[in-house]
Amino acid sequence: MDQDHDQGRIELVLPADTRLVRVARLVASGVATTAGFDVEEVEDLRIAVDELCTALVEGGDGGALLLGFDLGEGEVTILGTTTATGVAAFEPERLALSRQILGVVVDDFELHTDHGQISVRLHKKRTDLNGDGLTGAGTPVGRTRTTAGSGTRSRRREVRRAGGNR
Repeated sequence: MDQDHDQGRIELVLPADTRLVRVARLVASGVATTAGFDVEEVEDLRIAVDELCTALVEGGDGGALLLGFDLGEGEVTILGTTTATGVAAFEPERLALSRQILGVVVDDFELHTDHGQISVRLHKKRTDLNGDGLTGAGTPVGRTRTTAGSGTRSRRREVRRAGGNR
């Protein structure tokens, strides 16, 4: 992985057991809180990690899930991998739902299946950071500050109603 991210990296290895995904969600919550995410952003990252782990368990061959949480300045990148024999078999409807959910809760994601391995990468930034890295604390009283993530809550509810809530 990238040398710049090694200092803030947390690694987690889990058996391919959906009952243990809560451990990964707990780590994601802690990492997101450390990055300064608000409550909604923490929940978004937890949902994303749930989708990441589910994709790895469902597409993998039962091998361990390897998760790396890279903590940056107001951002988190998560890379998850596992082994897959042959071509990973994802149900098209399930994969479409996962992509829809991830599209709502993170800023960027990738899902790859190559050479007997499944890899999922997630990236999320705090929505209150503007281009110069400073927080938007200067919003005048009585005004609502619009961020890139506005509307996420209602989209998240729509995704959950479509069957994405676990």
